[in-house]
Amino acid sequence: MNIRDGNIFEAMRLVLPEHRALMAQIQRERMKRKRPMLTEERLEEMQYVLSEAIREGRIVRVTMFTPERDVVLVGRVSARGRELRVRTAAGVHIVDVRDVVGVEMERS
Repeated sequence: MNIRDGNIFEAMRLVLPEHRALMAQIQRERMKRKRPMLTEERLEEMQYVLSEAIREGRIVRVTMFTPERDVVLVGRVSARGRELRVRTAAGVHIVDVRDVVGVEMERS
């Protein structure tokens, strides 16, 4: 059975240990999540929720994309340029707006 038939272990005997580490790194890179594509409607909705939250000082739930998993921050927000500052109970977190994939108003 050849490697192209799915038998990767057949070829693994011939791979140097340092190449195995590189192959594992390449495999991890392939497994990373892809950034979701947001529609114009979704972007406008998030912008509206953010502007309302900033104006009224309300608490929001901000979902950020990272290659490993989504990170959710809950707190009050302020904006400066392309950054959001989310004031949570654990402190202030600075978030790039390009990483934001969701914004929801918290129910009081």
